[in-house]
Amino acid sequence: MRAGGGGFLYLRDENAVVPVLGRESGLPPRGMPKNFMLAWLLVMLNHSDLHGYEIMKTLRERFDVSTDPSSLYRALRRLERDGYISSWWDSRECGPARRVYQITVTGRSTLALWNEALEQYRSHLESFFELYNGAKTDAISSAIGA
Repeated sequence: MRAGGGGFLYLRDENAVVPVLGRESGLPPRGMPKNFMLAWLLVMLNHSDLHGYEIMKTLRERFDVSTDPSSLYRALRRLERDGYISSWWDSRECGPARRVYQITVTGRSTLALWNEALEQYRSHLESFFELYNGAKTDAISSAIGA
């Protein structure tokens, strides 16, 4: 590793110098794309009315999506404020009352838009991987003389 300009530390690879700390243009984003949590929440609530703990548990266990409770509840409040979901207090179960969230008609329309956008995004990703894997296969073939 060596120190570089702009506060970066660089790891020297066989074929490249790779930045390991700091932010550099062109590097891939980490984690989930911004606002993608909103799509997750809408699609989950499209299938069932849920309370916050159920949402967080399902995201983590079934879809391997991690978020902290404050971010989750902030996203839920935003969706409710914008009219995409509604909520009510459920005190029927033993223990403290829980806020249950439900998708609205506007939320379903918005979910359809998310679906279209993500289908297009998936198509672009598939093209990326086809090109990447094809280029990788071509490089391997030329290296072994095939």
